[in-house]
Amino acid sequence: MTRDTDKDWKLIAEENPYWGVLSVDQYMGKRIDSASLERFFDSGKLFVGNVIGLIRAHIYPGFEIQRSLDFGCGVGRLLVPLAGHSIEAIGVDVAPAMLELCQEHLDQRSIKNCTLVKSDDELSELTGTFDFINTYIVLQHIPPDRGYRILAKLLSKLRVGGCASIQVTYAKSRKYLVHETGRARAYRRDGDTIKDLLPVEDASPEGRIVMYDYDLNQVVAMVSEIAGMPMIMLPTLDDDHLGVHFIFAKSR
Repeated sequence: MTRDTDKDWKLIAEENPYWGVLSVDQYMGKRIDSASLERFFDSGKLFVGNVIGLIRAHIYPGFEIQRSLDFGCGVGRLLVPLAGHSIEAIGVDVAPAMLELCQEHLDQRSIKNCTLVKSDDELSELTGTFDFINTYIVLQHIPPDRGYRILAKLLSKLRVGGCASIQVTYAKSRKYLVHETGRARAYRRDGDTIKDLLPVEDASPEGRIVMYDYDLNQVVAMVSEIAGMPMIMLPTLDDDHLGVHFIFAKSR
């Protein structure tokens, strides 16, 4: 059975919302101290600035954002700085507690051009198209069968001429094989592939962060279908999880 990761994230949001975004010990707990909070949001400001800088340097020199979307906005680490580059910014998240904290941070900074929306796989609460869509270290926590559909929806909401920042994980270190033992009581090798035998239901407790690997060929095919040239592909390495960060403009 596919794990219900939405339940996991609702629990994480209630107990460790900042650590759920950046899994560093200093961000553990429902609240974090002011110095840690400043470092947390400074990292988001740096990320957003770097992405927009890359777009302007290599893809679209005159890039300006009217309407932006951050899918999996969490407590607003990227949404807060993104609002400063946008006329209107939309944050989407599946966890109500994340959205509540995000709204607090927006209010504390007197940010008035943001709207927060509860997420679902159809993105049914989103209307219109966007000049900029971002989802970073988010899809890796969603089972790929759902994630591909969500990615297709996001790409459909990017206007022609708009730019996207999309990250996925495609492989992990062998040290994580120990976490696969709960999938089945036995396995066999089929060439380079491990086949589960006697599968069992995932019995691990709710509130666990699960990492999923995406088929990079599938993701590249989906992006290439709409992207113009050049397309930036940056490697990501998060605790030995290999990923790619795509930055591109929609040309068709």
